[in-house]
Amino acid sequence: MNRKELGRWGEERAAEYLHKKGLNIIEHNYRCSIGEMDLIAYHGNTLVFVEIKTRRSLSFGLPAESVTSKKQKKYFKIAQCYMKEKGIKDVNCRFDVVEVMVNSDGSCQFNHIINAF
Repeated sequence: MNRKELGRWGEERAAEYLHKKGLNIIEHNYRCSIGEMDLIAYHGNTLVFVEIKTRRSLSFGLPAESVTSKKQKKYFKIAQCYMKEKGIKDVNCRFDVVEVMVNSDGSCQFNHIINAF
């Protein structure tokens, strides 16, 4: 499995995991001129923008560490673009990160960081 395939696989597993935790997934891989958001969901009345990071090892650090302040600013802009496009106003929002760690047997573990930034 190449890097892109691994990322898609991790996004699918994370979506299933979040759904079981009560999040209602409304968008997969939302794209606008600024970039892409992996998942957008509602958790109760809160609109949740989710970045998913899938890794096979910790050689380059924890997956969430790759969500730099520069990327965070980009995600804020993507969220604004989404809300403007959909006409969404006056709603609570948060940004979550889901780390997906793939085990050698093909199973995976999740670390859901709520309100990550």
